[in-house]
Amino acid sequence: MSLAFSIRNAIAGLTVHLVCPDQTAGAGTLTAATADTITWQAPGDDDPGAAVEIANGEQKIVASDTATLWIVVERTAADDLEGEATLIITTGTTTAERLAQVDEAITRCLKAQSTGAGDGSRVEIAELDALRAYRKELARELAVENGTAYNSARCDCRGNF
Repeated sequence: MSLAFSIRNAIAGLTVHLVCPDQTAGAGTLTAATADTITWQAPGDDDPGAAVEIANGEQKIVASDTATLWIVVERTAADDLEGEATLIITTGTTTAERLAQVDEAITRCLKAQSTGAGDGSRVEIAELDALRAYRKELARELAVENGTAYNSARCDCRGNF
């Protein structure tokens, strides 16, 4: 299985090198829990895993609450870590497959919000915004592959055509 990922709102001083092949498609959250620790919450997991301390120059495996869902992260600066990054993970091998997976993830987020399953938190809203932005990138890429024009004005509020 081929995994692709896109990072939104990257945390300064961190580089994600690898996403575990067992991840499902969707949006996960990498969080700077403190100035020197990070957590990972994989798509579909209800909670992040344990905080992992990471020093400048180190590479660490950071697991989600489900320990088999992990990412490999490198710290590239000694500055204090802060913020949250959204990793959008797709398993498709073509742009069209990745686009369909992002559409499914957007639909899941919207359903969770409309049914009250989601709490409407800043993290959920940030994930939805990141998914929409990545969807636009994939739609542009697919238009180029197909030799058609991409028109962002034709997208509805969910980013669909």
